[in-house]
Formats: sequence, structure tokens, C-alpha cells
Amino acid sequence: MNDSYWTMKLGHTVLGLAAGLSAVFASPTASNDNWRLFRRGGTEDMENFKGALLLKNGQQTSCEIALMYDTVGFVPANCLDYTDSAGKVLNTTTSYEVLISNGLTSAYGRFMATQMTVNPNYDPESFANNIAIIQFSGSGSGGLVNYIASWRPDWTNLYFVRRSVMDATSGMWNPPTLTPYNDNADLGDCARANPLFLYNQQDLICNQIKTASMVNRTCSMPYGSVYGVNDPNVAIAALYSHSAVYGDNGVCSNDKIYNYYIVMQNYVHWAMSVIGKKAPVFHTRVPEYTENLNPNYSMVVPNPKNVDGVTLLGGDLYHLNSTTATEKEDDDKKSGMSIGSIIGLVVGLLLLLALLAYFLRKKLLKKYADTRVRRWWSFGRFNKEERQEEFRVPAPDPNDPHQPSTYPVQF
Repeated sequence: MNDSYWTMKLGHTVLGLAAGLSAVFASPTASNDNWRLFRRGGTEDMENFKGALLLKNGQQTSCEIALMYDTVGFVPANCLDYTDSAGKVLNTTTSYEVLISNGLTSAYGRFMATQMTVNPNYDPESFANNIAIIQFSGSGSGGLVNYIASWRPDWTNLYFVRRSVMDATSGMWNPPTLTPYNDNADLGDCARANPLFLYNQQDLICNQIKTASMVNRTCSMPYGSVYGVNDPNVAIAALYSHSAVYGDNGVCSNDKIYNYYIVMQNYVHWAMSVIGKKAPVFHTRVPEYTENLNPNYSMVVPNPKNVDGVTLLGGDLYHLNSTTATEKEDDDKKSGMSIGSIIGLVVGLLLLLALLAYFLRKKLLKKYADTRVRRWWSFGRFNKEERQEEFRVPAPDPNDPHQPSTYPVQF
């Protein structure tokens, strides 16, 4: 069988494993409050696999949501709108919704967001602690539980996923793009591009892999979510946070780009303090397992927060791409007209001159209808009779004694 068959088979198997994690429930052990997973058979069954996207003002975004229950999930903080530069005051005029898939391409539901809680340590300049909790109306069934991978040493492999819908109104999902990948980019390069990674490598995944945008196939962009694999189990582990781009041409450019994903394991207890109940997490039952119990956990915020010549981008990349294009056009207007604008201006001036010449010609023709000016403005287009009249030899005058009897030939 060819490679494409095995790639498709692997993708379906992984999504099936995730289906198992979306359908089963977790329960606290008798000895402590850690949660364990009740495994089940039928990992090829994908009917209960759930993914989620954030909608803003009815439009899909590139922001994926890590569901915990059918009423709450993690979302990147930079996907939300703010009225202040500090990222503390949410813009209440923005309408948020959560679109949840059911299987590969069918829909589970579309729900209005009821509350967003941004991590109090979020820094919008460096994207430290770029995480928020979104609560929404949900189905009311209480049957959806989705696990957060809570221990990084568990993961024997990683799966990068990008989801999108054909249309936000219909809720028809595109098949998700899935790529198995377990290699970081060079850690030194990741740190040089983004100081945040230098001090917080346990909280971030860095690489350079990209996939085609679901809304613009000419653009390659980061994945939306990352799943940690501990065979035969899969659980969502990280969400796309931001990119470090050498230059200022955006994530669709061919510039050198590093993409960073925020790992959620250290924010589980903060989430529990927000939602007021246990968060469903998965980890293996080994003595080495440790859990971050601090609800006020924070990354180290670097100083300086960025690198000269490197642009940090994040949030809704679909909106960011269109905004960046608009800003680039504005910059072109400020720094000078583009070639297209210059050509358009020249063509416009030529048309204006031609129009003026046309009306001037008509006016002169009317004023000097019986003069040679008319013939000149008619570009010499006088008829044969006019030409003969102009060069005709005058008839002899019989009363003029000095009139010659012959005339020289005139040309």
C-alpha cells in the first residue's frame, strides 16, 4: 500500500483514540484527588470525537478551544478583544460563540459564550500566560467530558491538529488536518527568536511546522491545537499561542518563523478555581507524577520581551492577515504611492487631457468654421475641392495692361 493510505489510516486512528477520550469519564482515586482514565475499547469509533472553534461576531476564527466539559474550555487569551493595551478589560461589545464538532465533519452544536476569564498573569506584549477560560451555554446534557493531558513526560508522541468550518452559519466542518510530529525546532533558535521560550520551556512547545490555511490555501499557518499521546490514549495538551516572525510580513510570508504552543498542564488548578469544580485530566499512574497545585502559577515574564527584527504575532490569524494587509496598504500610502497607484494616476491624467482636447477642438471648430483654422484642427482633412481651390491660378484680367499672358506653373 502507498504512503498516502498509511497517512490517512494513522490520522483516522489518532482521531479515533481522541474519540475515546471524549466519550469516557474520569473519576478521583480513593487515595488522592488525581483523576484516572477508564479506558475503553473501540478506539476506531470517531462518533464522539469533539473539537471546538471560537466564533467572534458570527465569524469563525483560527482559535481552537480545549474543551473540558460541554460548558467550559481553555482558549488563548490573545484570541479575545480588549479595550486596554494591558489585556485586562475585555471588550463587551464583541459577541463570542463556541462551535463544537461531532465526529470528523458533523456538528455537535453552537453555543453562546456567557463568561470569559483571562488569566490574571497574562502579558499581551510577551504572550506570557496566554490562556483564558471560556464558559458557554452548552447542550445541557452534561455528557461531554474532554481530557486535558496533565503530565508532559507521559507523551510519547505529539499530534498537531488544525480545524475549520466550511461556513460558520451552517456549522459544516472541514475534515481536520492532523500531523504526527515529535521534534522541537532547535531550542537555541526558538529561544533566540522569543525570550519567553528561553525562560519557560516547560510551558511551551516550539517548532516550525505549518499547514495550509483552511480559508486561504495560498497561506501556510500554524496548527491550532496539540494532542499528547500515551498509547493507546490521546488527550489535548496545548493550544497555539503565538509566532515569532523574522521581519514584518506576517505568518503567510516565507520569512523564518517559529510557532509556540502553550501547554495547559500548569493552569489546570487555576481553571478549577474559576469554574468551581474538578477539571478532567489524564496522566499515567506512576510514582514520578507531580502536579502543579498552585492556582496562581505564572510563567517568567522576560525582560526584554522581544528581539529586534522579530515580530510577535498571535490570536485570530484569519483576522490578523486581513488587518496586516490593510496596514501595509496604509503604510504604502504614507511612504509613497505604489506602482499601481502611479499607473492609475498617469492613465487618469491622459484621459483628462484627451477630454479637454476634444472639447477645445469642438469649440474652435465652431468659432472658426470657415477659416483655415478649421482645416488645421481637422488635422488637414479638407477635401479635394478645397485643395484645388487653394492652388487654382487666377483668371487673366483683360483690363489690366500689365497682366501677363502666361503664368508660371504653380505646385
